[in-house]
Amino acid sequence: MDCSNHVEKTDGQSTDTPWTTLEQVNGHTFAAGDELRFKRGSMCHGILWPKGSGSDSAPIRLTAYGTGARPRIVADSAKEEVLKLFNQEYWNIDSLDLSGASTFGVFISGDKGILHHIHLANLRVHHVGGAEMKHKESGLVVISPGSVDQRFDDVLVDGVTAYNTKEWVGIMVGGGNFGWPPESTWSTHVVIRNSIVHDVQGDGIVLFRVRDGRIASSVAWNTGMQVTESMGTPNAIWTWMCRDCIVEQNEAFLTDSPGVDGGAFDIDYGNTNNSVVDNYGHDTQGYCIAVFAAGYITHHSEVRRNACLNNARSPRMAQFQGAIFLHTWNDGKLDGLVIEDNTVYWNPPGTAPALINDAIFQGGDGIFRNNRIYSTSPWMITSDRALHLEGNEYSLYSQDGVLDGKWNYGDRMFQGFADYQAHSGQDAGSSFRQIAAPNTDQTFWPQAAAATPQPDTTYRDLLSKPLTAIDGGAEPPLRGKWTIYAVLSGKLDSDGLLNETSRRQLTILKSLAAQFHGNGLKTMIAFRRVPDKASEKEYLANAISDLNFDTATFVAAPITEGNTSEDPLLLFLSPEGHVIHAWRGLVGAAELGIAVRQNLGSPAYSQIGETK
Repeated sequence: MDCSNHVEKTDGQSTDTPWTTLEQVNGHTFAAGDELRFKRGSMCHGILWPKGSGSDSAPIRLTAYGTGARPRIVADSAKEEVLKLFNQEYWNIDSLDLSGASTFGVFISGDKGILHHIHLANLRVHHVGGAEMKHKESGLVVISPGSVDQRFDDVLVDGVTAYNTKEWVGIMVGGGNFGWPPESTWSTHVVIRNSIVHDVQGDGIVLFRVRDGRIASSVAWNTGMQVTESMGTPNAIWTWMCRDCIVEQNEAFLTDSPGVDGGAFDIDYGNTNNSVVDNYGHDTQGYCIAVFAAGYITHHSEVRRNACLNNARSPRMAQFQGAIFLHTWNDGKLDGLVIEDNTVYWNPPGTAPALINDAIFQGGDGIFRNNRIYSTSPWMITSDRALHLEGNEYSLYSQDGVLDGKWNYGDRMFQGFADYQAHSGQDAGSSFRQIAAPNTDQTFWPQAAAATPQPDTTYRDLLSKPLTAIDGGAEPPLRGKWTIYAVLSGKLDSDGLLNETSRRQLTILKSLAAQFHGNGLKTMIAFRRVPDKASEKEYLANAISDLNFDTATFVAAPITEGNTSEDPLLLFLSPEGHVIHAWRGLVGAAELGIAVRQNLGSPAYSQIGETK
């Protein structure tokens, strides 16, 4: 398919005789094993709606060919969607740039039966929406049942960048405004990973009515941008009516809401066996993590090993929500909640508690244990008696001569940790310390290392050997700026895309660069084992182009003893070339973000620009 071509013979059977209009594509019914390819660097105007379904053993593939930028499909404002499938299944869709339309970037739906195997990868979906928002399922990527008699099984959204919409959502799987149908009608086996959403009016990334779902290694920012509330209160990454769902290793920041919410992560009502694990929520207007119940019981929720920093920047939301917020209404209840091993850096405007719990529990107390709260506010917690606390660490960074912290438990305010611990029956095995801090808004962050480390022998050879610029340019320097130097595998998967581990790490690095590029942070991506075959080199060049990672430098890494593993190797270098931090294996957003923040200060959000 090449909309820029004007050949006379257009049977669509080869690159010499390609289809040249979307009408030719949309009028064809594809069969199992077929492949539809769009030429890179080309642009087509209109809606893309190819017909037909693949099979379990032979999905239909919609992809790109050639070299250069992803092929663009641009729909005008009179069209509802850019790319559509309806009552179709077994499709693999990758490597397209989709924009325009009034309501949806990608819209996949149906009205009957189970639709299997919808896999989206390496898509860029952007600038969607008309003059007014349509509904809560409008947005950039929406995979949503069209009736209570239809659902999806085996959905994968991998490496999708979705941004800039006047509609509601960034990425949604499993919606459908059908009230509260039974779980047998929910979609199953859904994964959203390695994806970026930003600049949306409502929610960032959501799973609704899903069994066995996962949101992983994804990032959302500038969510909830609607100025006046008209249809809901959004969050960045969350689940609703979800059974056996996990939200892990994600990042959310610059989240807002025209009303309540405006948080990073949320286990909402109707959920069972949901987990929020190893995530990083920072610089939000609302909470970092919430667990809710309304009209239903939210069963067996786990909130573990998350990092929360600089949350509840709104004074109103700080007082109402805190950084961790447990709340029930309309006869909802929480059952089997564990909040454990989380780290909260709490620096609210004014005096407000980091943990707020006013939820009703059933089946025993909720548990808040082995968490660490570093706070500039003396008010640590507010909780009713339905939450049991133990083994926690509280640190108060005092600037104004405050002598001790405050704990509000069971409708009683305790002045000081000793009074609280002795008379509340809570926080056995817990500790409190007070730290004198100068008058600065960064004193509650972990302190950077006192001495500047030198490169050790593991990395000395890697840093001293010359790098080869993939684009043939001059060798890039490793000194002069604070630098993230990431050595990743250059291997490609069976579809010619970067391997999944590299995609995961690059998603995190792209977010980090968006935040700190304005602070002077340099990002260098070194691929080991760059392919020798011409076809594989072309695929790798396309993969780099598709990242739209304009602030990064891509190079070929020398093979040394320090970087022969296929796992990522990341170095954080000072302007002098010293190794400040080194990591082997996948590095999460919190660990990277906090390490960089220690040395470069708060992110330059005013210069974040339009990450593509």
